[in-house]
Amino acid sequence: MRGAGTGRRSSLRRASRRLLFAFLITIALPGMALAERQPLSLERAIDLALKNDEALRQAAQAVAGAEGQVSQARSNAFPQFSLSGQYGRNFLRPSFFLPAEFFGEGTGSVKIRIGEDNDFTGAASVSQILWAAGRVSAGLSAAKEYLASFRCREEATADYVRFNVKEAYYGALLAAEILRIEEKASAAAAEAARIASLGSEQGMVSRFDLLRADVELANRKAPLVKARNDFNQALMVLKRRCGLEAASEIGLSDSLTAGGHPASLDSVLAAMSGGSAELKALEHAVGAQKQYLRIAKADRYPMLRLNASYAVQTQWSNAWLPPSDLIAKSAAVQLGFQIPIFDGLNAKGKISKAGADLRTAELELERVSRDKELAVRQSYLSLDDALAALEGREESVALAEEAYRLAVIRLTNGLATPLERLDAELAMTTARAQLAEALYSSQMARAFLELSVGSKNFEAISGGNR
Repeated sequence: MRGAGTGRRSSLRRASRRLLFAFLITIALPGMALAERQPLSLERAIDLALKNDEALRQAAQAVAGAEGQVSQARSNAFPQFSLSGQYGRNFLRPSFFLPAEFFGEGTGSVKIRIGEDNDFTGAASVSQILWAAGRVSAGLSAAKEYLASFRCREEATADYVRFNVKEAYYGALLAAEILRIEEKASAAAAEAARIASLGSEQGMVSRFDLLRADVELANRKAPLVKARNDFNQALMVLKRRCGLEAASEIGLSDSLTAGGHPASLDSVLAAMSGGSAELKALEHAVGAQKQYLRIAKADRYPMLRLNASYAVQTQWSNAWLPPSDLIAKSAAVQLGFQIPIFDGLNAKGKISKAGADLRTAELELERVSRDKELAVRQSYLSLDDALAALEGREESVALAEEAYRLAVIRLTNGLATPLERLDAELAMTTARAQLAEALYSSQMARAFLELSVGSKNFEAISGGNR
């Protein structure tokens, strides 16, 4: 009876191991099918994001609005010409009454109609600012500065879009690598369980070692499921960054490699100071505030304007067109000026506000400049740390894989215990994961550095190498 029970338990264990192994293979199949999906490279992902990102499209609309403001400001330097006209049909002409005695007709009143059946008035006017104490030129300059600022903001937004895509893409590569590591570890655990089962049937493996192999195989389920879910989440984030549908199938065509060092720290800082889109945007914002201060100061000075007008007025009845003797014309030219004497300190208030806005913009530029310099230095040191951490990682992985291979051979020949093989397998999995994380850290440190410097200048100092 005891032998039969032991045989049944052994059969149940073998069946459970087969089911668990089949489950692990099923979980791993989506990772094996990645090559069949539509390949997506990092450059392609960045191109898609630059076309589909909502924030970047909003920045483009802000540029279009700033271009409209430039056109509006430029219009103040040109003559303003307008035409106006009005036609009316009097079905019942208005009347007024006068005493009859005015006309020598005795008592009572006499009704007198006013106007004709048709009434038309037309006018043309021209207005030109001759001198505005710099208001017009300052307004146009301010609009141009804001246009340049919005264009630089659009470029800075594109840099952030590139960074977000790289973060998502490298995160997906890391998740894919962790998934492959977990798949290999699960396959190794399944193979160890198979060998332990054969050894147990041959009386060469103890019941405890067999149980430990089964537990190890079962414990591989949760990390594999988590790696699969992390990979799927990373793909969802990447597709969102690229503007792709959540149901679209993509595969990662690039691999996780080390991020190279661009150049010396001094050259990186110089590239940031001379070409950062964020700093340029703030510099143009400061320029715009200087022009607004000019406009505020100009309120204390007079303005000279030239106006000209031409008008036509006529009324007629019983004809399609009015007779020439019923057409009245007028023309005038006016030169006007306005000299401010006392405005209740309105100009002083505007000047104070414009000066405060200018100082605020200058302080913002100073703050961001220092923060950008700090970010560059930190990113540069982080890249140094990541590259230093990479040294020896590949050799560590190769060493751990060889140690695991020897442990399996020793265990098969009865020269090692399953615990030694388990330790070797754990060391190999850890080494592989550390290598993947070090590669990811180096790429992200480089991406942070590129974001701090600006993509255009970063490509110039790094030769375009990733």
